[in-house]
Amino acid sequence: MNTQFKEISAADYQLLVEAIPLIAILIAGADNEIDLKEKTWAEKIVKIRSYHNHFDLKSYYKDVDLQYAELFEKGMAELPVSAEERCSVISNKLSQLNPILRKLPMRTSSQLYTSFLAYAEQIARSSGGILRMMSVSKEETVWIGLPMIDPIFYDDFEEEE
Repeated sequence: MNTQFKEISAADYQLLVEAIPLIAILIAGADNEIDLKEKTWAEKIVKIRSYHNHFDLKSYYKDVDLQYAELFEKGMAELPVSAEERCSVISNKLSQLNPILRKLPMRTSSQLYTSFLAYAEQIARSSGGILRMMSVSKEETVWIGLPMIDPIFYDDFEEEE
C-alpha cells in the first residue's frame, strides 16, 4: 500500500481493491448475462491501468491486477445467481466504500471515484449493440453511474494541510 492510502487500514484498502472486480460483475451481469467479451475487457482495463494511468493510481491498479482474476471468480461463485439479487448485494458492498473514500486525501478519493465511473462505463460499452452503438443495456444504465457510491465533492473533506 502506498502513501496515498496511509490514512486507511489494510482492511479498508482491501475493500477498495475488491471494488474493481465487484464493479465488473455488477455492470457486466446487470442484464443477467456476463459474456466473455465483457469479462475479458474488464480484466484488460485493469492490466492497462496498472501500467498506464493518468491518475496517481498505478500502484493501486497493480495491487488490483494481482488479485483481480481470483476476486472476480470468487465473486461469481459466492454472489447470488439472480441478477437482481446480485446487483443488490454488490450495491450494498460498494456503499461501504463511502466512509473509506472520505478518509483519503481529496485528490486520491476523487481520482478513485472518477476511475470507478470510467471503468463501469467502459465495461458497459464493451459488448452488444450494432457497430458498438447503443451498446449499453437498460439494466446496465441503472448501475453505470454507481449510485451507491457518493459523488466526491470538495466540501466533503476537511482542509488538507
